Amino acid sequence: MIRMKRGERKKLMGRHALTVGAVLLVALTGYELWVRLEDFWAWTEGVRHLSQVRGTPFLQDMAIVFEAPQMRQLGVRLVFLVCALSFGIVCLIRRNRAGGVWVLLALDLCVAAVGAFLQLYDLRHLDWLQAIKLLPMGLIMAGCVTNDVHGRRQSA
Repeated sequence: MIRMKRGERKKLMGRHALTVGAVLLVALTGYELWVRLEDFWAWTEGVRHLSQVRGTPFLQDMAIVFEAPQMRQLGVRLVFLVCALSFGIVCLIRRNRAGGVWVLLALDLCVAAVGAFLQLYDLRHLDWLQAIKLLPMGLIMAGCVTNDVHGRRQSA
């Protein structure tokens, strides 16, 4: 058996799945955020022009636009995508630590559930491109569980 120096720990086994899942999450979420921001920019182009021509405050005119259900839904999706992108970055930072794994696992399940609720992952129709967006969540989940198991074995 190989003896390790005091304070030295082996790298966790789940870090690879966690890294790949986090990178995929950041890439897919970043792309979708970019697309949704272009939608937002197109929606607000007329509002920006009208507020400039009329001389009214832009935020006052935007409040009127956010009364439309489509615009509110787009705003909620933008906020969710920013949160999912932040979660992916946190997973990249915490990928080789056993502490706090259950928090990451709970956040992963929450992000997947909220994304499904907002219909960002369309699971009703058998559209594999939409379902593939859940692959990073599964990899993050597998990495978290593996890190926890491996971390417990190291400390025992």
